[in-house]
Amino acid sequence: MSIDLAVRRRLVAVVYLAMALWFWQSDLVPGDSASRVANAYYTLFSRDPHLAAIGFVWNPLPSLILLPFLPLGLLFPPLTQQGLLVVLMSAALMTATVAVVHDVLRRSGVPRVPRLVLTAAFALHPMIVVYSGNGMSEACFLLCLMLAVRALLIWLTDGRAESLVPLGLAVGLAYGARYEALAPVAAVPLIVFLTTLWRTPGALPKRRALARADAVIAGLPGVLAVLLWALAGKLIVGQWFATFSSQYGNSAQVSANATGIGSVTGGDLPARAGYWLQQMTGLAPFFLVLLAATLAVAWRHRDLRVLAPVTVLGSVLAFDGLAFLSGTSFGWLRFHITVIPLTVLLAGHLIAHLHRRPLTAAVLALVLASVPATLITLNRPELAREESEWLTAEGAARTRGLALVNRRVAADLDAMSLPDGAVLTDAAYAFGVVLASDHPGQFVITPDRDFATVLADPAAHGVRYLLLSARGAADAVRLRHFGPDPATVPTTGVRTWHDPAGGLQWTLVPL
Repeated sequence: MSIDLAVRRRLVAVVYLAMALWFWQSDLVPGDSASRVANAYYTLFSRDPHLAAIGFVWNPLPSLILLPFLPLGLLFPPLTQQGLLVVLMSAALMTATVAVVHDVLRRSGVPRVPRLVLTAAFALHPMIVVYSGNGMSEACFLLCLMLAVRALLIWLTDGRAESLVPLGLAVGLAYGARYEALAPVAAVPLIVFLTTLWRTPGALPKRRALARADAVIAGLPGVLAVLLWALAGKLIVGQWFATFSSQYGNSAQVSANATGIGSVTGGDLPARAGYWLQQMTGLAPFFLVLLAATLAVAWRHRDLRVLAPVTVLGSVLAFDGLAFLSGTSFGWLRFHITVIPLTVLLAGHLIAHLHRRPLTAAVLALVLASVPATLITLNRPELAREESEWLTAEGAARTRGLALVNRRVAADLDAMSLPDGAVLTDAAYAFGVVLASDHPGQFVITPDRDFATVLADPAAHGVRYLLLSARGAADAVRLRHFGPDPATVPTTGVRTWHDPAGGLQWTLVPL
């Protein structure tokens, strides 16, 4: 690696570190990020520490990678209590992703100058910069996907079976990060099978046998990741795929928020398609142009290497698009984030076959147009609904207010010097309070193995208070003791906490 390139990578790392520190210092660490820290935190520091406390609703990898660093929170509490650890981790993972993108472009034969421009176009894309520092699962997911792209590219180039091993492992790890990896779990072995079948000489039975063997090598780790995670969920919590069946999972959340989602994205297929197209063009306005041109050039030159990014990244993009169009997704802007590296890599493959500078410059211009387009999109709250909660003054005030009220609840409870197990609460909503507390053992939370028993008869198990979320539709504690209507929660003899806008957030009910 040249000194010049090393300096550029350090600069990228500094940018991402600055973004991470901005999210942390501004109290804007998203709830999704804090919940990943909490899932890991419960396995070590809760009232009932055990590995299964990491939960089975969301994929475990973003939490597992935090485990070795959690004890540092004993020396510097903001690492866990304020989410500093998770944003630093996402900055490190996205920095590694940039390095892999550059290596894929190099292996694709992209000349040095356009390769550096394309790498910078990815690294400094506004969505990549934002998600490098907010601690969400995008950085981890993109790194796994890019490692899979790299491995598949190597195999398409040299055809050696041993190159399929890291490919399968990368896809398996991607499933550990996000459920959308189901798409490459299915697509990668299919492409490997067809490619081996097509380019292997000899009789058809021999070609089929070799194709099956290659497909198994490439596909087995991903399939095992899916099956073993499902089996663990069934054995421990009684659900094969909790994200679809749990009251806290994605399916339940989308169903509960269907009216609100439809009011923004549209209630029918044509409206959703139009909304999806606006988001896609906002992130990569010339993606379809580059896709068509690159596939045409690859076909002309019989260059199979283009299948690497199209199979891995394209399958995820298609999965998310179909999920949204079918009404089973929130339609967040970040669900289309794979279009960013895919556009960059398509441009790289196209440039690798071009021999005239004006054409290369034109391709680079198409890629770089994504930067202003995304900046405009991020300033449209109806398209960038999540991002507006951090990047607009009004949204940031809401996010910061929720973080501060959680810390205030934790501080007030800590000041009461309660014994272990004195407060019963649903960690799906109270994770921010539990993380911010200096005494997490005072909480009985959903990952605890005796939660169901305590929930049925709190007083008999030493519980003194019920901590109820005012906004948690599936709050197990409130549902069990007061029913689905929040209005049935007592308003006298209780303690409440409100956000800066005056909205009720938490109610502490004594027993």
